[in-house]
Amino acid sequence: MLSKTKRVFWGFFSFDYKAMEIYLEEMAEKGWMLEKVGGLTAKFRAIEPKKLKFCVDVFKKGGPFTPENTIEAQEYRKQCEKLGWTFITSQNYLQFFYADADNVPAPIQTDEAFEHKIVETTLWRNEMLAMLVSSVVAIIGLTKFFPVSYKNFLSFIGVTGTIFFPMLCVFMFAYTIYGLIRVLKARRNIKKGLPIGKPSLKSARRRIIVFHVPVLIIGIIFILSLLGDALYKPHIVGLSILGPVFGLSVGYCLRYFIKKKAAKEDGSALYITIAVIVVAFFIIIVNSLFANILVSNTYRQDSIPEAYPIVSMEELLEGSEKGILESREFDHGMSPIIPEHYNYRETRYINGKTESIRIKYYKAINRYFADVIFNGIKEELEKGFKWKGMNLFTKTIIKDDEMRDLWNVDNLVLTKSRDEIIVQKGNTVVHISGDIDFNDKRTSELIYSKLLLSRF
Repeated sequence: MLSKTKRVFWGFFSFDYKAMEIYLEEMAEKGWMLEKVGGLTAKFRAIEPKKLKFCVDVFKKGGPFTPENTIEAQEYRKQCEKLGWTFITSQNYLQFFYADADNVPAPIQTDEAFEHKIVETTLWRNEMLAMLVSSVVAIIGLTKFFPVSYKNFLSFIGVTGTIFFPMLCVFMFAYTIYGLIRVLKARRNIKKGLPIGKPSLKSARRRIIVFHVPVLIIGIIFILSLLGDALYKPHIVGLSILGPVFGLSVGYCLRYFIKKKAAKEDGSALYITIAVIVVAFFIIIVNSLFANILVSNTYRQDSIPEAYPIVSMEELLEGSEKGILESREFDHGMSPIIPEHYNYRETRYINGKTESIRIKYYKAINRYFADVIFNGIKEELEKGFKWKGMNLFTKTIIKDDEMRDLWNVDNLVLTKSRDEIIVQKGNTVVHISGDIDFNDKRTSELIYSKLLLSRF
């Protein structure tokens, strides 16, 4: 049994409204009638294949947050029905009508210059605003991934963002430039009394492929990356996407109530005010919850997976110096570039005071990325923490070739106080901090055998 309804990808830009008419006529001839148009998809219902005439008109008093059935909109549709058109649905500024092809009704817009003016001041203005906002968001997003840090390679989303976000920005900027050219050309034609070039269905489909399809593919890759990270850190990933998901949900609900429930434009102000208060309150609650989870033992594990090599303080210390175990934390993850990495911290009570050790372990796919990690950690220690234009907690890094030979590694540096060491052997990088005698032969052999020897 054939489905009575179906949804199709709706990739038209708003200024393709004339191309939409041709597309809807083709769909009607195939036996599908438009029911509703959304942001990404359009819903069609099955009909007997027939020839219909469609009209997509620009209603300047519409908009994404304007009620669908205002008094002005209803009066406008009644005037169109008197001309012989039947109203179907609306999407923001666009109003969709149809009529039998045999009884061609009078055109809704008879003054071409006036229609051009509406298109310029309504569709183009809002399209350009959306383009500019997208460009600003893209620039802000670039600052999250660039300049490239070794930390970019520690998660799926970091790797994906480093590789694909610049591609996404290229498409967004290209779309903005294309829109600017179209606007300038339209304005020039209007001033000269020339008609605006109405896009054909072929050119509209070409723009869908060029602009929408790559963005959709990149979006899917980002979603898959989030799912990959969620396997290792579900609490952090979950909380990081909880805010945006909630915000989008509130936005869609807000839009629905304004579109369907509000009868006047003034009624939307109340819904928007309530939504802003709800989102702000939710953000405060989420931030508080996130802080509490970080303080708690959510990601602390008493049992460490066998696949991860660990050197404990109990192994490094001897006799009574081993003390009493107070706590230990283990946080692991992976990415396509760093398929194995973890943070391990152990705290012991020894001779009346608390001692601790922290190990950060990275297993890269090749030597190049291991070099990036080694140099990245080194620079991070040297720069310290930046606060109000000042670099705090900076550390002096020194080389010790004699110790490097003792450890039998490719690269080795220490802090001047010798309480932290970074070593690299092939594809593996280990960063260890704590009150440890790194010159001790037994310590170096233990760390080398358990952490630096390749296990693949």
